[in-house]
Amino acid sequence: MVLILIFIFAWKLGYLKNTLKDWDLKRIFWLMGIVFFTLTINYLVTVLVLKTQIISSVTSDTGMSDILGQLPILCQKYILGIIVPLSEELLFRSYIFCSITNKKVAFIISSVLFALVHTGFSWYLLPYLILSFIITWVYSKRNNFIESAIVHSSVNLLGGPAIKLLDTFFKLLPY
Repeated sequence: MVLILIFIFAWKLGYLKNTLKDWDLKRIFWLMGIVFFTLTINYLVTVLVLKTQIISSVTSDTGMSDILGQLPILCQKYILGIIVPLSEELLFRSYIFCSITNKKVAFIISSVLFALVHTGFSWYLLPYLILSFIITWVYSKRNNFIESAIVHSSVNLLGGPAIKLLDTFFKLLPY
């Protein structure tokens, strides 16, 4: 219900004006490429951070995994794949990014805030900051909320399996 109200509010303020504009196969493949690139970068940054022993595991320390772990798997996927990406993209990209007139400043502020909300001031900030820069870049290309939400959702749902899959080929993780 809250998400519906947020959508209505964002729509009325004009934050979603380019959302369903000009969709074609080229854009879908572009987004798939961005998702693949993001997952690969996420893996490499995770390897770098773990190899330098800054942190000892690939899970975030925000406590969300403990809460989500108590829910049925379908609820977890729904929350991580739909609710969280949509609400975070509305907040960080559609609202914060669009509210700041200088686009370079908006890019940095919305990206850093996204990473800080997820990690606080911990070593997890680096992977989240890179992820946030990529998602914000996707949003800034066309001011399209759905594109950044698709990338965000895909990374949330595919991040863990992608790291495991990439590591079966490259075997770079230290455990």
